[in-house]
Amino acid sequence: MADVAWHSVDLAPVVLVHGTEPLIAARALERLKALARERDPEVAIHEIGGESAVAGALAQVTSPSLFGEGRFVLVPDLQSAPESLVNEVSSYIQSPEDDVTLVLVHRGGNRGKKLLDALKKAGVQRVAADPLKRAGDKQTFVTAEFTRAGRRIQPDAAAALVDAFGTDLSELAAISRQLIEDTTPEGGQQAAPVTLEHVRGVTAGRVETTAFAVADATIAGREAEALVLLQQARLAGADPVPLVAAMASKMRGLAKVSTPGASARSLGMPEWMVKNLSRDARGWSDRSLAHALNAVAQADHEVKGAGRDPQWSVQRMIIEISRARRTR
Repeated sequence: MADVAWHSVDLAPVVLVHGTEPLIAARALERLKALARERDPEVAIHEIGGESAVAGALAQVTSPSLFGEGRFVLVPDLQSAPESLVNEVSSYIQSPEDDVTLVLVHRGGNRGKKLLDALKKAGVQRVAADPLKRAGDKQTFVTAEFTRAGRRIQPDAAAALVDAFGTDLSELAAISRQLIEDTTPEGGQQAAPVTLEHVRGVTAGRVETTAFAVADATIAGREAEALVLLQQARLAGADPVPLVAAMASKMRGLAKVSTPGASARSLGMPEWMVKNLSRDARGWSDRSLAHALNAVAQADHEVKGAGRDPQWSVQRMIIEISRARRTR
């Protein structure tokens, strides 16, 4: 079974969309339907599910058409399909029709495992509709959302969106749509790529975004700016824990790219992220980096209950890291 990404899946006689993330599954289906209509504007779209999932349903819609139009057949809930339909699918995949695209959606679980194994053995194209956990995968999702709309977003802008809204994929998709609408010019003018400034306009006051702004200023050694941003974060209601978490994330990134032989591939990071972190890392020595990591570890310990004043712990961390960066 050949795994393909939801944003690059192509038409094939049989496609399996498999996983528990409904939004990824929906995006894969939208792409496949659009490709089917692009290939044949007269394509007939059939869905076999619920009451229509009866014996013989698949054979009826996949039989050669008198009018010669292409057919797009969707089974939206393979994991709960009746045994008769599962058996039909098992037989059909042995010799699929050339002018039919059969899309099977399995939303997880063990039911239908025998058919899943058969699909794998047959080499059917599979889209993994799994929850996105890595920041890089979420940034790819954002970029794909803009591409679907015929727009572009700069890498640092996509990263900022993920920082602010990456805990909820549906929210991330919604804010992407809002940005697309807000930045589309009237009168048919060509839209410019969405930038970090555009993102900051819609994420103002968002705790995660504020936290990473504090971290960026701190690792650059801009102590005064970082402390001002920290005060703004407090006024916006930022809790000390995510502030320290953002700093820890940045410092871990610096440590990773400072490792001899580190590359985007070995670190599992996008090229642009490694490039930016490597630029920041040039201002750090091994000694100053170790001092900063110790400061983060101490602050993390204190804001989670070991310290008397979490706000002061964060402020002290920022001062120590900023000064470590300047002294090297």
